[in-house]
Amino acid sequence: MARLSYFLLGLLIFALINIPPDCSNHWRASVASALSPAWQAFIPYHSKSENISGSEIEALQSQVNILNELLQDEKRLQSQSEALTALVEKKDAEALQKNMRLRAAHAKELLLLQYQSVPARVVFREPSSWSSAIWISVGNADNRALERIVVAQNSPVLANQSLVGVVEYVGETQSRVRLISDAGMACAVRAIRGGMQNREVIHHVQNLLTHVEVRPDLFASPEEQNRFVDMLSAFKYRFKETEDEMLAKGEICGCSAPLFRSRSTTLKGTGFNYDFSDEEGPARDLRSGMPIGKHCVEKKALIQQGDLLATSGFDGVFPAGIPVAIVTAVAPLKEGGYTYEIEAKPAAGDLMDLQTVFVLPATGINAKVSD
Repeated sequence: MARLSYFLLGLLIFALINIPPDCSNHWRASVASALSPAWQAFIPYHSKSENISGSEIEALQSQVNILNELLQDEKRLQSQSEALTALVEKKDAEALQKNMRLRAAHAKELLLLQYQSVPARVVFREPSSWSSAIWISVGNADNRALERIVVAQNSPVLANQSLVGVVEYVGETQSRVRLISDAGMACAVRAIRGGMQNREVIHHVQNLLTHVEVRPDLFASPEEQNRFVDMLSAFKYRFKETEDEMLAKGEICGCSAPLFRSRSTTLKGTGFNYDFSDEEGPARDLRSGMPIGKHCVEKKALIQQGDLLATSGFDGVFPAGIPVAIVTAVAPLKEGGYTYEIEAKPAAGDLMDLQTVFVLPATGINAKVSD
């Protein structure tokens, strides 16, 4: 009898391990849908009505910001192109203008994708993959309502205009998102220093200003509130418009482990170098950062603490130009090594406290809708 019990138990475990992914995803979606109301009641988030209202307001604000950015971006890139063209030799002016036009086209494509995004609430997190995945409140029903496919497998998912994950399963009314903190989630990125890096800081400062200006309860007196607001305003206008420097390229992935609720969202980066030229410029020396084959006096690090990591588009999943993370540490180059290893933290902030996200349409061959 005992042998029969062990045999049946082993058979059950074998069957569970070999369940087809489509079946397991449908089961998980059903569990997420059933447990979502109870989960939201016990998790100390805002009430459902406040979440919906907040999502709608945030969506409208995001759409307005994106349209404004779309209008400003062409002006900014045009002025940068004219200024830089005047500084270089005539023979390099044509190549520089081509580079700026390509960058402007990529920026416009990304902004248009963000304008088509769909807001969604985080409705459930599985305890076994708390730091690796979330369930959100959109699915195939929303695609039909919009009369276009937005929520699909490989759709990028953003929060605070920064990448937080990718849709891996699309259900009828809910979808599962794999977070960038998951150890199995890899993303091709490149280091950016200068303009875009500064604009990320300005964006977060402006968000903070928006909140503290209408929250006198956070301060001991009106004078303290005014001093803090003035300090943030002065800090925001201290940044000057500069050119984006596109530097080291590599790959980052999460390091969260399953089966427990990990509070760490540290990202690990590998393979960072600039050993071949691309549309952003020539290859650069690993140690000096100087363009290979061109005389240059000023040395610069290919990657350093504080650099913004944005998607490069080389992985074929994410469009180029989405902020992903901020470099927090760069490991010393190993003897004989030809790439840097880094640590970074998500640019979107705390992934443990996600409430509202935005789903972008998947691009190219990556757009795939679950059945």
